[in-house]
Amino acid sequence: MSGLCMGIKLLERGIDDFVILEKSPDVGGTWHDNTYPGACCDVPSVLYSYSFEPNPNWSRKYSPHDEIKAYFKHCVDKYGLRKHLRLNTAVTEASFDADSGRWRLSLPDGETIEARTVVSGLGQLNLPNTPEFPGAETFDGETFHSARWDHSVSLAGKRVAVIGNAASALQFIPFLARDAQSLYVYQRSANYVVKRNDRPYTPAEKRRFARFPWLQKLPRLLAYLRGEMVLYPALRKLGLTRPLLERESRQHLEEHISDPELRRKFTPDYPVGCKRVLVSDDYFQAFNRPGVELVTSPITGMTAAGVETEDGVDRPADVLIYGTGFKTSDMLSAVNFIGVDGQILAQAWREGAEAYRGVCTEGFPNLFMLYGPNTNLGSNSIIFMVERQVNYVVRCIDKLLKHDLKTLTVNPDAMRRYNQRMQRELDETVWVAQCDSWYKNAAGKVVNNWPRSTLYYWWHMRAPDFTDFDMQV
Repeated sequence: MSGLCMGIKLLERGIDDFVILEKSPDVGGTWHDNTYPGACCDVPSVLYSYSFEPNPNWSRKYSPHDEIKAYFKHCVDKYGLRKHLRLNTAVTEASFDADSGRWRLSLPDGETIEARTVVSGLGQLNLPNTPEFPGAETFDGETFHSARWDHSVSLAGKRVAVIGNAASALQFIPFLARDAQSLYVYQRSANYVVKRNDRPYTPAEKRRFARFPWLQKLPRLLAYLRGEMVLYPALRKLGLTRPLLERESRQHLEEHISDPELRRKFTPDYPVGCKRVLVSDDYFQAFNRPGVELVTSPITGMTAAGVETEDGVDRPADVLIYGTGFKTSDMLSAVNFIGVDGQILAQAWREGAEAYRGVCTEGFPNLFMLYGPNTNLGSNSIIFMVERQVNYVVRCIDKLLKHDLKTLTVNPDAMRRYNQRMQRELDETVWVAQCDSWYKNAAGKVVNNWPRSTLYYWWHMRAPDFTDFDMQV
C-alpha cells in the first residue's frame, strides 16, 4: 500500500526513473500475505483507501480481503505502475556509498541495484511472530502462523488449537468454530471488543457513489471523525471518551456472553486503548458453540498430542495455529541497512527504533521510510498517515533532484530534539500504562505509535523544514 502510493505520487511529480521492488509474487503487501478465513480491515473501506482514488463499488462497509487486494491491483493498472514493478524481488542489504552518494541494494541472486534514493515501504506488520514453547518441535499435527495460512490443511472435523486472540484471530476464530470438531483458544490477555456494525452496500448506494462521488466523502468523513473525536481522546492519559468505549465493549460482551465466568475471562484488566481496540460482529458468538473453549491458563509447553497449560490439562489437537501477530518493534529488519561509516541501522536502533517525523533517521542519507517509527495509530486509518508521509518524502526527493544534491540527511540535533519530544508526548498517552502490547519494544519504549491526533500529523507533515537537514552537493 505504501510503495504503490509512493510510486503514484512520484509520477504525478514528473519523476519516473524509479523501480518498486516487491518480495512477493503480487502486490498488496499485508493483503497478499494474510489470506486467513474472514480476513478484512477493521477500518471502514471508505476510509481505508487512497483519498485520491475512491471506490464506489465496495460490497460492504468493511470489505473483505479479496476486494481490498483487488483495489490495490486496480490502482497499479490505473496509474501505470506495472512497468515500474519488479515482483518476486527481495532485498537482503542496502549499503550507502558516501563517495558516490548512492545506495547499493543487494538481491538474493547476487544482482546489485544502484539508486540515488531509497524509500522503504516495509511497514511494521510484515514479520510473523511465533513464540517459542517447550516441546513445540514434538507436536505431531499441522502447524502454521495465521499470516502464512496453509490452505492445504482441512480443518473440518479437526481438533484445533489457536494461540492468540487479537486482531487476526478475532476474524478467523468464528470461521474455525463452524467447522472444527473442537476449538481451543489460548488467551494471554482479554481484549476490548466493540461492534463492527458491518453491512452490505445496496446497489442503489453504489450507483449513487459512482454518480456523485461527494456522497461517498460523507461516510468517509464520519468514519474519520469517529477516530478523531471518540477513539483518539480515549488514548490520552485523561481518557475523556474512555468510559464511552468501555461501555460499548461491556454491552457488546454482555449481549452475547451470558455465562458469568466466561464474561470474567473476556473482561480486560487494563485501560481501554492500552492494547489495540478490536471490532467484530461475530467473535463472542463463536464461544457459545459446543466444542469451543477459551483457555486462560498459561501455556507451559507442548507435546506430540497437544498443548499443556499451567492448570495441568493437556488438550489434544490435530492442528496448531499461531495467531500471535508480528515482530512489530524489529522495523526494517528484513533488510540490512548500512549507512555512513558502516553504521548498521539495527545497531543504531538497538534501544528502540527512532525516526525524524517517522520518515528519516540520522546517518542514513537519502533514505526515507513510510509507516516508520512512531507513525502507527490506535484510532484511525494508516493510509491517511502514509499519504502525508508520501507527500513529505516526494518534496524531499524533489529538493534533492532540483538542487542536484549528493546527500540529504536529517541533522542529528534535530533528530534528537524530535524524539525527545515524541517520548514526552507519549508519556501523556494510555500506552505507557502497565500492560504489554505490540506498541512497545522489550524495554517498554513505545516505538510504534504516533501520540497526537492525525489532524495534527497532517499539519506537522505539510512541508519539510529543510533547516532540520544537512545537505551536501
